[in-house]
Amino acid sequence: MKLLLFIIILFLLVTVFNLYSYENYDNRFEKVGNIGNQLCEYYCDYVKAILQKKDFTSQSENEFIKLFPKTLPFNQEIYNKLKEKNIQYETYKDFPSDSFWYNRTNERVIIHDIMKPYMHQIFNKAFIDHNLQKRVDDPIIHFRCADTPFIRNNDYTFQKYSYFKKALNELKEKIHFDKVVILSCSTHLSSKENQESCKQYSILLKNELKDYNVEIECGGIVDDFIKMFYAPAVVSTISSFSFMAGFFGKGVFIVPAAVNFDKEELDEITSEYKGFHIQHDKVKDYHNIDEVYKLLSET
Repeated sequence: MKLLLFIIILFLLVTVFNLYSYENYDNRFEKVGNIGNQLCEYYCDYVKAILQKKDFTSQSENEFIKLFPKTLPFNQEIYNKLKEKNIQYETYKDFPSDSFWYNRTNERVIIHDIMKPYMHQIFNKAFIDHNLQKRVDDPIIHFRCADTPFIRNNDYTFQKYSYFKKALNELKEKIHFDKVVILSCSTHLSSKENQESCKQYSILLKNELKDYNVEIECGGIVDDFIKMFYAPAVVSTISSFSFMAGFFGKGVFIVPAAVNFDKEELDEITSEYKGFHIQHDKVKDYHNIDEVYKLLSET
């Protein structure tokens, strides 16, 4: 009887401890802000330090960024690889760090490819050290819809359904999966009307992908980032959040070619995922779901 009572008390203590830990986890990352942009700043400043042959020191006070090393020593191996491709510090000296992820030129693509294994190692070690790693079995579509596309930022548009179908068809040839997760959180700088429209757009996308077992999910910002990092594949709709998690993550990363460039820049980008964006000037009202649905359904 005493043993049974001891086991029950121990179970209750463990349960309370786990709940307390979970609450602390939520509180710790409750106000981390836009971690995509902030992590991109960390990444870009690291590259700039390497190009200057300097050690890197992070100045960020963000609780999520603090998971990663505050200092990183100069890496001669990375420097040699960047110099071999004629990557110059002067090109990026005054470059806005939070925009560094966006693939506007092939040179930027080359830098990302060189940095990928090193950044993956940095991220992965931080998540393991803080017991944040996850097992994720399903490919993720990061469907960005909240303040965008309603504010009509030139770089953030909707993609046609044919983009997602093409991406999933490509993934079928590379990996096995039984389910697809649409990761869509619509509260970021978003009105109630935007959130309701985003919910409808998420459901429409799910319905269009009827050949797959699809679920729509939304968790905490850090939790969602880590899910994408460990996912076998991430299909992005263009954002620093999905890029930093998916490109430097464990699996395949698919993203549409950047949008709204002049012709020279657009021709320079090498990508099989061009031409899927719905330009803002074609949309009178993003809350007119039926009208926008017709544009999304075009091939």
